[in-house]
Amino acid sequence: MDYERKTRVIANSYYNMGLERAGLRDLTGAAECLKKSLHFNKYMTEARNLLGLIYYEVGEVGEALVQWVISMNLQPEENRADYYLGEIQRKKGAMDNERRTVRRFNQALVYAQSGSEDLAVLQLSKVVESKPNYIKAQLLFAILCIAREDYQKAGKAIQKVLQIDCSNSKALYYKTLLKASGVPVKPVREREREPEKRKLKNVLSHRQMEDDDVIIPPSYRENTKDQAVMNILAGLILGAAVIFFLVMPAITKSINDSHNKEMLKYSEELSQANKKSDSLNNQLETLTAQKKTAEESLASLTNNADSILAQYQAVIGILEAYKKNDFNTAVKIYAGLDSSLITSDQVQAVIGEIRKDMAENGTAVLENLGDKAVAAGDNQTALVYYSKCIELKPASWQAKFKAAVIYKGLEQKEQANGLFSDIINNSKDTELSAKAKAERGF
Repeated sequence: MDYERKTRVIANSYYNMGLERAGLRDLTGAAECLKKSLHFNKYMTEARNLLGLIYYEVGEVGEALVQWVISMNLQPEENRADYYLGEIQRKKGAMDNERRTVRRFNQALVYAQSGSEDLAVLQLSKVVESKPNYIKAQLLFAILCIAREDYQKAGKAIQKVLQIDCSNSKALYYKTLLKASGVPVKPVREREREPEKRKLKNVLSHRQMEDDDVIIPPSYRENTKDQAVMNILAGLILGAAVIFFLVMPAITKSINDSHNKEMLKYSEELSQANKKSDSLNNQLETLTAQKKTAEESLASLTNNADSILAQYQAVIGILEAYKKNDFNTAVKIYAGLDSSLITSDQVQAVIGEIRKDMAENGTAVLENLGDKAVAAGDNQTALVYYSKCIELKPASWQAKFKAAVIYKGLEQKEQANGLFSDIINNSKDTELSAKAKAERGF
């Protein structure tokens, strides 16, 4: 089996593992398997589309868009990613909602860092209410609830995360913190049934009468009323004495024991709270770093969303032009491409191959396009074509001269003189050098 076949088999195996884990709601494990699959075969669009779906499921819409756009670039036709991107575009205000959600999450982080836990919880409540599958927000909400000893809300948030991703390591860790807090909650229905159970036990504790049992008849039915009153008073006095000398000491001892146990319990909880405080500080530092990453991702998707998507679409357009053998169209699209906005290593690799071809075969086309733009009176467009030609091939002396003349006409003397000087000092074309000197004023 050759190397290419081996890597393809390994990539397929990791994809199948990721698909199986995604079906079991092990999204963390599924994402790891799919990343390994793409490591061995970056052109595997099925793995990339599934990875985008997982990102979308956990609330990371920006990461999902990146994966789907790359997938469309690799396979423009019959690609499921086209449907996913179309669904997001069809949802009115979807990106605005995502922007508001991430902004509220970031504001909650700022509040948490500044000690305003109430405000942070208020912001996160809105976030998890509008977007329950945003795992980062659910985890931060759980941390703050644990710090406030609101274990019920923390438990609900953690349970929601585990419903989405059953192997999320942070959610599992927070779950152990809840268990370690030692706050058992006894179901109400059990407490309500206890009196009935005791009554049933008391009823069953009475034995049935046997045949040889004797019922003793009342002996003092003929006593006077005064005698009855005296008997009642004597009984009350005797009962009070029993309570004072026998029952009260036992109750007092029980109360003291209970108080001591409560104090011991509170001491242990205070110790655990101190430990949790240190742990939560570490967690907040980690989330601060994640906040910075989220802000950068949000800025790239909101402030420059149209520009970034336009560059990806431009790459797709170039590839489609190549596919149709329409080289002139490919050169025109490449002239307007700003590859610095594309952060994907895979797409940059494709752009690198395109750049090599353009440097070898596209400079003449670019210069010709610039000449046509000048003839049409569109000097700005001509500068774009000439500049791209010079970028690909620095020795394009004719393009440099024409660009310098345009800069001179636009009274941008610094750029014009720089190009004229480069031609004079480095070009071997004596006629062109003479023209440059004349334009430069030598």
